[in-house]
Amino acid sequence: MKRLRIGVVCTLILSGFFAPRCPAAIYQSNGTASNVQSILNNQAQNGDTVTLPAGILYWTTGVTISKAITLQGAGVGTTVVRDSVQSGQLIQVTLAAGNLTRITGIEFQDGGRTNRASGIMRVVGSNTNGSKFRFDHCKWNDLNGASVFDTVIGVIDHSTFVIDRTGLPINIYGSYWNGRTLGDGSWAAPTGFGSSQFLFIEDNNFTHSNPYQEGITDSYAGGRFVVRHNNIFNCLIANHGTESTGRERGGRAMEVYNNTFTGTDINRFVGNVRSGGVLFHDNAISGYWSNSATFSLQNFRSFHPFEPWGGADGTNPWDVNSPTVFFTGTAAANSSGTTVTVSGANWTPNYWAGYTLRRTTDTCNSGTINFSWILSNTSNTITYVNNGIYPGESATSFCTGDSLEIRRVDRALDQPGRALGSLITGNPPSRPAGWNNQVTEACYSWNNTTGNALVNFAAFPGVRANLDYFNNTRMPGYTPYVYPHPLVTAQPPPPPPPTPPPSGTCSNIQQRLNRLRQRRQQLQQRHRQNRQLNRKIRRLQQQLRAQHCV
Repeated sequence: MKRLRIGVVCTLILSGFFAPRCPAAIYQSNGTASNVQSILNNQAQNGDTVTLPAGILYWTTGVTISKAITLQGAGVGTTVVRDSVQSGQLIQVTLAAGNLTRITGIEFQDGGRTNRASGIMRVVGSNTNGSKFRFDHCKWNDLNGASVFDTVIGVIDHSTFVIDRTGLPINIYGSYWNGRTLGDGSWAAPTGFGSSQFLFIEDNNFTHSNPYQEGITDSYAGGRFVVRHNNIFNCLIANHGTESTGRERGGRAMEVYNNTFTGTDINRFVGNVRSGGVLFHDNAISGYWSNSATFSLQNFRSFHPFEPWGGADGTNPWDVNSPTVFFTGTAAANSSGTTVTVSGANWTPNYWAGYTLRRTTDTCNSGTINFSWILSNTSNTITYVNNGIYPGESATSFCTGDSLEIRRVDRALDQPGRALGSLITGNPPSRPAGWNNQVTEACYSWNNTTGNALVNFAAFPGVRANLDYFNNTRMPGYTPYVYPHPLVTAQPPPPPPPTPPPSGTCSNIQQRLNRLRQRRQQLQQRHRQNRQLNRKIRRLQQQLRAQHCV
């Protein structure tokens, strides 16, 4: 390991006091995880840089970073870190208060990790202590797992993500927003669209060769992020809602703009949001089912219950419900698929679309979910969402004579287009006094194009047009955050890769090294040592590194 000082020379004041610390240092590691960790533990301080040499570096143990350092490689394709860790993170970062931590100039590849990891790289920060993070000029090349960024303020930029093996390379959380847990603090705090308080994903390339669509993001626990100025191939932007992940809340907010989406007509969705606010604007889209590209908004609790929140069935106190029972009746016959015939009904077609159907008896002991979101109706039938979404589940069913009623959920907990509300605490959660006092912050879509057609939101169960979202409408008062991100303009890119050695140089050095190693092995078999021979071997190893042969 070599240590280089940059900047002015520091002196000691020989009066019992030390001068302030010298300017940032550069520590040249040998590229092993253990050496990098040793430098981080024993030498590097906030503001320093730890470099990785050129070569293919197999890491069988992870590296933990808790100081505001820069981990810098020699460039994509030149410094390659292969993930051979079998348990835990390859890189675990805890951001230092008031400082920037950066990872740059490294290609990450799979090195034989057996089981998929949800956090090959895990970065944990804070929105209140001034910590920042930048991941730039890197390549995430088909690793067996994803990265996790929890309560991170910063930017991921000028990187390439190849995701053939596993999608969703970037997972954004806001677990610890304002010092809370489970995303509760993020949901209770103002959204701040157009501000710096997001994880920005900008000027990257996302690609894969699978015959199906992949996601490039997922978001949980109040996560907040911005996706802008990226090239995205056969992928979509997504988050989770307050539902299938249990007590943890859903994604809180996202902005998606000035991206280029390119597809091969394998899917129509450029986005899928299940909770929180979305601003979707100025994106160029092609190859997403020709001119039928769309960004879907939906609320899963509108047709399925999830612990500990239950389902949005029109009676759940976590939601805002109309107090009116709009209809009561009985099933005239056993349901057929997801359609039930109702005795004595004579309705206007589709009058009940967007309401909630509840079965209030279960005479056949079907055990199926007792409610669902109404898709349509005829004069005497109702068709509802197929909510048998897990293995072994069947859709809501009715037997002849089953009692039923129609209710309406006005607003569901954390659904798309909802925000704020009193702080929820506890596990299981406790409803604050006066709940549900969340407010509507509608989603907005404008100026997204595919050919000559416009691309906008499409409403799925639990979401209503011109209430929870507005198409072809700019959000009033909104201005995007400055681009490029200030962390990008304030820092130079990593140095270019070193010049390759002349043809034959590496092989000549390696041949000489092999001969000396063979000679040393012969001496060892005779229980003899030659210190001069060992020094020659070390010099040749240093030459290989200096010539960037390893």
